[in-house]
Formats: sequence, structure tokens, C-alpha cells
Amino acid sequence: MKVYDLGKRKWIDKYYPGNYGAPGRPRNKKRKKTPEDIARVNQRNKEKKVQLLILANFKEGDWHLILTYKKEERPPDMDQAKKDISEFMDSMRRECKKLGIPFKWIRVTEVGKRGGCHHHLVIENFPGVVKLVQKYWTHGRTHFTPLYEDGEFEDLAEYLVKKETKEEWTGCSYSRSRNLVIPEPTKEVVHRKRWKKEPQPPKGWRLVPNTLVNGINPVTEYPYQHYMIEQLCDSG
Repeated sequence: MKVYDLGKRKWIDKYYPGNYGAPGRPRNKKRKKTPEDIARVNQRNKEKKVQLLILANFKEGDWHLILTYKKEERPPDMDQAKKDISEFMDSMRRECKKLGIPFKWIRVTEVGKRGGCHHHLVIENFPGVVKLVQKYWTHGRTHFTPLYEDGEFEDLAEYLVKKETKEEWTGCSYSRSRNLVIPEPTKEVVHRKRWKKEPQPPKGWRLVPNTLVNGINPVTEYPYQHYMIEQLCDSG
């Protein structure tokens, strides 16, 4: 069992090691991993990494920001798109430094076959951030969507990661600020034949809605489970 401490929340991973297998089930013979197996595992790992970064560094009410281009200002390639977003990010960093605010962000940039380009960012909500974004992004429109924690962070992480594999896009670039907290798990070996499909959180905690997943690892073919719990407010 791996537990990621995210402050008022915890992400919990339960799985059976592939070299031992699940109790009550025969150990699977080693088989060659197919490209599809590897792609599915890599996809899930990417989604999990991005989701944990969002959970550890951003909160409900922060922003999923989309920066678009006017048709006449669309970049011809990824190099120009990176230059545009780099200039924007530099301006935001300078303004945040003046305000004494750390500028935290996660970014995915996409350029399509027909020249369409979008920049997706996750940024903190602080006083004046909307006006700053609108001031320094001069190539097109700005779209702000507030983050909501109950399941939405997982959906957003999946959405951002899946952008990399869409056939209509010719290029995708992922980046993040260096000042993000990178969650590291504590690990525990639990000697138990099986786990409950509906986990029972410890006293003072509750299961976060829409976060429970019971699945089968496509490589080991053994069950896994992950979910989040959050600490209840002290009513006293």
C-alpha cells in the first residue's frame, strides 16, 4: 500500500506485487508485454503523476486556464508556440515577483495540423491574476475555469495527458514550474488476502466522492485499487 500525504487529503494505492501475485490466485506466468500493455500503463502513470502534482500544489478555486489564438496570429509550428508562451510566462513571473507571490503552474501546449494552437495551464488564483493574464496574453482569448476537487482534478489530469495522443495534433509540449511540491509516498506491506471494494476510511476521515477506482493491471493481471480520503472538519 502506498499513501501520498497531500495535507488535508491522502491518495491511497493498493496493489499486489507482480512477482508474488494475489492471495488465492495462481501466480501469473511471465508474458511478453505488448505495445498496448505498455501504452496503457504509461498513460495511467502519466495521469497519476499530473493529478498528484495538481492535488499537492493547487486547491479548489484555482484556475484551469486556456489561452487561444486569433486566426491571423496562429503560430506556424511548435517552436513559435513555445516562444509565445515563454514570453507570457516570463511576464507573469516578473509580476508575481513584484507581488511577492510564487508563480506555480503546469502547462500543456498543442499545435494541430491546420495550425490551431492552445495553451492549457493550471495556475493559482491570487488577487489580480485574471487582469494580469489578460494584459500579457495578447494573441487571442483567455478562458478561465475554476478547479473543483471532487473528481474534477482526476478528470483534468486525464484530459491534459490524453492531449498528447490525439491524432489530430502534430505536436504537444508538457512543462511545469520547478517550485512545485512533488509528492513522495510512504509504503507499507499489508498481509491481507484481499481488500474491500468499498474502503472504510479511518475515524475523522471520509472517502472523497468519485475517486474510488477498482481495476485490473493490464500487465500483471492482478487487481489494484486507488482512492482519496479527506480529513473532516472539527465541528467542535
